[in-house]
Amino acid sequence: MAVSLQEKATPRDTIHIENPGLGLTPDQFIDRIIALRPMIREQQEAADENGGYVPAVHEELLKFGAYFALQPKRYGGHEFTIETFLRAAVEMARSDPGTGWCYVFSTGHVPMIAGHFSKEAQDRIFTRYNGLALAPLRAPTGGTIRKVDGGYVVNGTWDWGSGMSYATYVMPTARLVEEGGPKGPPTFLVPLIPIDDVEVLWDSWGKDRTLGLNASGSHTFVVKDVFVPEDMVTSMYAFQRSGELKEGTAGTRLHGNPLYLGLTTSYFTATIASCMVGAAWATLDEFEQILRTKKTVNPPFDLRMYAPDYQQPFGEALMHAQAAEACLMQYAQQYQALLEDWQNGKPLTAEQDFRTGALCTQAARLAVKAVETCFYAGGSSSAMKGGRLNRYFRDMAIYRTHPIAQYHAAAIGFAQGYLGLPVPMLEAVGGSRDGNKPKV
Repeated sequence: MAVSLQEKATPRDTIHIENPGLGLTPDQFIDRIIALRPMIREQQEAADENGGYVPAVHEELLKFGAYFALQPKRYGGHEFTIETFLRAAVEMARSDPGTGWCYVFSTGHVPMIAGHFSKEAQDRIFTRYNGLALAPLRAPTGGTIRKVDGGYVVNGTWDWGSGMSYATYVMPTARLVEEGGPKGPPTFLVPLIPIDDVEVLWDSWGKDRTLGLNASGSHTFVVKDVFVPEDMVTSMYAFQRSGELKEGTAGTRLHGNPLYLGLTTSYFTATIASCMVGAAWATLDEFEQILRTKKTVNPPFDLRMYAPDYQQPFGEALMHAQAAEACLMQYAQQYQALLEDWQNGKPLTAEQDFRTGALCTQAARLAVKAVETCFYAGGSSSAMKGGRLNRYFRDMAIYRTHPIAQYHAAAIGFAQGYLGLPVPMLEAVGGSRDGNKPKV
């Protein structure tokens, strides 16, 4: 039986949130992102030093509601589709991959917030900072959460908190600890904590502390004995399995949009892939500039754009980048179709969501090939520090160290899902399907 979201959706109360870009169409929104490219590229070195894009860029993004891309209309948002957001992410990363990464991983988690928290909690969340719910989501690697009267107490240190530069909240996935020790498979909960209750280690990122992505805002943050009300905590299991519930989430009922099932599995892969697709285009932009302005090192000493030895790698990289973006956009369309199928009564399993993410993994792989091809053909000067080919290659190299970029592991998971087998990778993050899982 189809789920009628319009019937289930509650009336939209009048909640005033200032969004200067309200009313922009998706294409107009993308145009505003692209218009910032000269400014963002000009501040690349400053962004690396800062550990995230500079305040002037942040102020420009505020001017057209760039942070409201996926936010529900109820709370002043544009409520764009995933496809529009991924297009925006590609263009931000084309301006600068690190800046794109910082923007995506602060802005892109709104569907989880608007999906998994109650109306009363969302009313508080989306009005506390004039609607800005910029909340990096961190995997369960560095902290614990303990039940107390009225809520939970959270402790831990989470590194690689991408998007921290202008965050208003954090979502650190934490392992539930109970008196008497473990009582079964681990349960992972996700508290939403205001930035005022978090210690950000601002010296932990930027200033060439890593090989690349110095502008990604991936600062370490610390939470010490912070009390979080019960309605500000949800489960990572829900982030993966809410599509299996006919009744959906609090967000699907409140906002009338299946986007707010708030699923993370393929979507997380898509957000990372969008940054790599943008990096591929950024690298091609720089390589094209080299071909149009530099001459060959051998006779007839003509511009490199006329030499087949340079045309060939440029053409290969161009094909890789175009195919990468096509995979990413195809994912967005398939994901939207899955959401609409859910709305019509067809469950969306975590395994199915995981399989859909294969398109995003392939998009990122093709983008990496584009970056590598341009870098290797760019000449020795491309390896010099301060050059953009050098920058984009280093940013790509840091992506390749991410767990999600270990393609052999992803391939095993895709095969398991396709063959109808359990996917241990899902249970490792979200919690056991058959174990001590929380109510969703």
